[in-house]
Amino acid sequence: MFRDLGLPYLTKAARRRPRQMKLFEKDEPGDSIQIDVKVVMRGRLRWFQYTAIDDGTRVRVLRLYRRQDQQSSLAFLHQVLEALPFPVRKIQVDNGTEFSLAFALTCQELGLRIRYIKPRRPQQNEKVERSHRIDQEEFWGRYTGTDFAAATQELARWQHHYNHERFSMALKGATPMEKLQLVRARRAPPLAASMSSERARPLIREGGARSERVAGIS
Repeated sequence: MFRDLGLPYLTKAARRRPRQMKLFEKDEPGDSIQIDVKVVMRGRLRWFQYTAIDDGTRVRVLRLYRRQDQQSSLAFLHQVLEALPFPVRKIQVDNGTEFSLAFALTCQELGLRIRYIKPRRPQQNEKVERSHRIDQEEFWGRYTGTDFAAATQELARWQHHYNHERFSMALKGATPMEKLQLVRARRAPPLAASMSSERARPLIREGGARSERVAGIS
């Protein structure tokens, strides 16, 4: 038909493959801490899991609150600074009302930079978002308790498991705490690095039975 009308043939356009977003990570622990809130439903009860994750090592701090508001956010900020085993330089959050002006001013008073991601762009906080999916699949999806105090204790155990025992394919089979040790060893002077690696060998041998760990993807 195209030939009869003197029109050129239509050619098939090559299908464009969707680009997969590459997750960059910071070089130094504490360079960027992503913070977000996960809503936990227990029947009619609603709890709020505040999560902080280090961009480079994936070390996390988890706390459970009854409210998602400015007071909870400020309390969590201080707990993050106390719990993380390295200094924090920048906090990254979304534009929720729980991270309002008072939260930003408190960060400045503590000497922290703060970055708000763009509206409707949760992928800019992708690491904490992905960790929340893991929480749902491996913890909250299995834990059925409805007592707040008991859930708080179980969440603390899950945090320890995530940081110290659960290996991650995103970290090439290491746990977040093992990744932190490797980063510190690379930054240490040659003599200190060799001593650190000597100390790490028993830890690696003890952790060699990976079958006892739960395989992870991030």
